[in-house]
Amino acid sequence: MIAQPPERLRRAEPINARGTPDAETRRWWWRSPPWLLVAAACVFGLVTMSGELTVVQPLNDEAMHFEMVRWAVQQIHEGNPLPLDGWFPYLSLGDAQFSHYQSLPHLITAYVSLVFGSDATTRWAGYLLFALFPVSVFAGSRLLGWSPWAAGGAALISPLLVSVTGYGYESFSYTWLGNGLWSQEWGMFLLPLAWGFSWRAVQGTGRGKYALAALVVGLTIAMHFLTGYFALLSIGVFVIVVWRGMLPRVGRAAVVFAGAALVASWVVVPLIADGAYFNLSIFNQGTFWLDSYGAPRALGWLFTGQLFDYGRFPIVSLLVALGACVCIGRFHKDARARALIGLMAMSIVLFSGRQPFGLILNLLPGNADLYLSRYMMGIQLAGDLLAGVGLAWLGESLFQLVRNWKPRVRRVPLVAGLMAASVLVTLPAWLNRAAYAASDSNSIALQAVSDQTDGASLDVLINVIKARGGGRTYAGLPGNWGQQYDIGQVPVYAYLADNDVDEFGFTLRTPSLLADNEAFFNQGDPAQYQLYDIRYILVPTGMTVPVPATLIATSGRHRLYLVATSGYLQVVDTSGVIEANRGDMAAQMQPFLRSVAFQDGELSTVAYDGGGASAPTLPIGATPTSAPGASNDALVEPQDGYFAGNITASRTAAVVLKVTYDPLWQVTVDGRPGLTYMVVPGFVAVTVGAGRHTVVFQYVPYSHYGSLLSIGALALVILVLGPWVWRRRLRAMVYRRATLLGRRTR
Repeated sequence: MIAQPPERLRRAEPINARGTPDAETRRWWWRSPPWLLVAAACVFGLVTMSGELTVVQPLNDEAMHFEMVRWAVQQIHEGNPLPLDGWFPYLSLGDAQFSHYQSLPHLITAYVSLVFGSDATTRWAGYLLFALFPVSVFAGSRLLGWSPWAAGGAALISPLLVSVTGYGYESFSYTWLGNGLWSQEWGMFLLPLAWGFSWRAVQGTGRGKYALAALVVGLTIAMHFLTGYFALLSIGVFVIVVWRGMLPRVGRAAVVFAGAALVASWVVVPLIADGAYFNLSIFNQGTFWLDSYGAPRALGWLFTGQLFDYGRFPIVSLLVALGACVCIGRFHKDARARALIGLMAMSIVLFSGRQPFGLILNLLPGNADLYLSRYMMGIQLAGDLLAGVGLAWLGESLFQLVRNWKPRVRRVPLVAGLMAASVLVTLPAWLNRAAYAASDSNSIALQAVSDQTDGASLDVLINVIKARGGGRTYAGLPGNWGQQYDIGQVPVYAYLADNDVDEFGFTLRTPSLLADNEAFFNQGDPAQYQLYDIRYILVPTGMTVPVPATLIATSGRHRLYLVATSGYLQVVDTSGVIEANRGDMAAQMQPFLRSVAFQDGELSTVAYDGGGASAPTLPIGATPTSAPGASNDALVEPQDGYFAGNITASRTAAVVLKVTYDPLWQVTVDGRPGLTYMVVPGFVAVTVGAGRHTVVFQYVPYSHYGSLLSIGALALVILVLGPWVWRRRLRAMVYRRATLLGRRTR
């Protein structure tokens, strides 16, 4: 049951524990029961995780994902049927979130939301993806060529994983009480299938192999960049694990790789084209997020069971070790065994990180943006499949042992007993995950009470903010009192995000170039409220606001204050030039934001990423004695990337739009196109002359999506029809040669 004929994977017969084909294992009572293991794992997830469907405020990154789905639904309602790009204004002063982030899950959910509602659909999507993940594991394992029992064992174990970091393919990664890695869930569900289809394509088995592999791998990329990147790297593993016929496999792998890249080109090309404007946060550089934990710690966690069984008896880790031993024992005979060991080895290298594998990892394209710590996903998935192999080997060995000891024992009860034993062996892990799910559900229930009481009071003030409009809301930062100002267990800054408030303070949730400067916000400096257009401050009763502000509303224990700001648009003088790139925005600009020039109302232009800077509006050494001008926001539609205002400039000055700079911003001054440029701390600006002007800033989405989607579709058509045409031509050539040979022999 564990291995098949060494290199031929077409319709291989099941085998017994001795490694030889067994007619008994082809019977229905042997091949069908593994589906019961899959069903048991799914039912466990559906039952224990049902608390995730309760309507409460998100605690973690799910707030951003809910917000993205609602934005996409709004765009569809406004007549944009395919919102692949646009201005997402709510976090870190806005960014082109849908072209900078893996947005396909949000688009799919948005379309379904048109029927069932956005928040409910988003919750159900995450719930079903995790609960039904055993189905994907089973299918992927079978596509890799493993027996139904090995695949069923892997499916049975898949809901039981728990690690020391909490960022793998485990319940803590996706639940309300955990990390809320909603996009990763979509990639997680597809990765076993991506492995299976790409394995079959590289080995040259199955009809439609290239198109299916390219489609699934391409979708995995679009669902979750890190997972898709890992799926592409896995194709290389599949090439080298079979020693004979290397050149044809390299060619087949290249076809799959290129096809997947073309299928995903509609997300990859805009991301690469705009890559210089994707924030490389100083809060991640040189940390475990990007560099991971190092080989000693990673291997220590692996061998002590903390990557599969953190905080409990290491039953899954023992099964992983058993499966690894089985695969090592069959390493020279079984290509699938080498594939699993190879995937595990590659995952360990990625998860170990730059110490000591920096020389290798630094060769990977885009390695500076890879969150290597997250590649524990590969260790867990490869380990899950290995555990399935180990469990199947153990079960079949017991089956053969009992059959040899008691030849007359009935087979069906024996198989049922082995299935029950599989569940009992893993019982500590089932109880552990059930206890965590119960804790998660209890926390959600407590949050629901807080939402209906304290949250209802805050909702009153949120409605006031939305009615008045015209600026951002500040309710603290994760690094100060904002972490303790909460509704139940949810910080108010996260609560605001789930209510689509243009807020300031829920930091480092998007790749906005302003994200790092936001984290350095000085709440005691009135000039920074003007800089970031923070018009509203929310504080709990008894707390003094950090700057002069006017109390405008109270509700329950919450207070809403108004700060005087000019709005999203402001007329400023610019002086000096600062050089910066995506990796040092805060380091380069924070000194200026503490300078006298900034306190005097001036901003510097920015020479970004080695490019030139716009000429400052103030001559060198000039000391203005009056304000450069005034402005008012005439029409502001942040969710559509549209900001218009009337300004009066007393001299040549810059009109600054207080949102994140992006090269796709366009501006008109009195109806004529203007030239945008970047100013500190990363805003978009245009220079105007003295006088009255109407200035309109408009974010114009990336314009080549139609072409890229067509290229992906054409690639799939070629991958479907190309092999079929080739086979017909090959058969025709063989037929002609046979006919010609027959004529010559007459």
